[in-house]
Amino acid sequence: MTGIRIALLAVAAAALAASCSSDNHATPADTDHTTMSSSATQSARPTLTNPKLQPPTQDNKYTASTGRPKVVFDPCTWISDETIRRAGFDPVTRERLDDLIAEYSFLTCTFSSPQRTMRLNSGNATWEEDVAKVGSYSEPITINGRQALLVRDPQVRRGCQVDIRTKVGFLQMAVDLTDRAPQTLNPCDGITDIASTIEPEIGKDN
Repeated sequence: MTGIRIALLAVAAAALAASCSSDNHATPADTDHTTMSSSATQSARPTLTNPKLQPPTQDNKYTASTGRPKVVFDPCTWISDETIRRAGFDPVTRERLDDLIAEYSFLTCTFSSPQRTMRLNSGNATWEEDVAKVGSYSEPITINGRQALLVRDPQVRRGCQVDIRTKVGFLQMAVDLTDRAPQTLNPCDGITDIASTIEPEIGKDN
């Protein structure tokens, strides 16, 4: 788990016990990649419709008290199978993890390949908050014109991360090497290419 994820979970730990977290976990047999328009409260953008992939509601007593905007971009339902393949991952492995809906909100999805796993966290913690957390071990970069950070957490030896700024916060893309990956493989190799492939799915308005 990356430094920023750990820090955000620590901030929200007290609220998380009573918050709304998703229990929806997709399995390869359950993944339905039919598309349709999502609800007006999210976006008019087509999304995957498998009920086990849908994001939780972002309305609870914790989110109401923060004044933070809702997370619009959902990495589990907005990203097409084709994009996941081009990024080097198997879309059949698409799985929603436990979403964090509290003082901060993060919608989370994971994908895997034989040598890498990718966790996407789309949240409403501000860009400034992110920079304050990880800036000391990050490098400012640009992904398809968006402000971004290449994050090399010294505590995560076989992982690398790119954070991409969005309208309401940022998308955290954490890539970790699996046990099948060569020990000599640099976890940051190709990560900006992966980020450049994923970024257009966020949408220009987000």
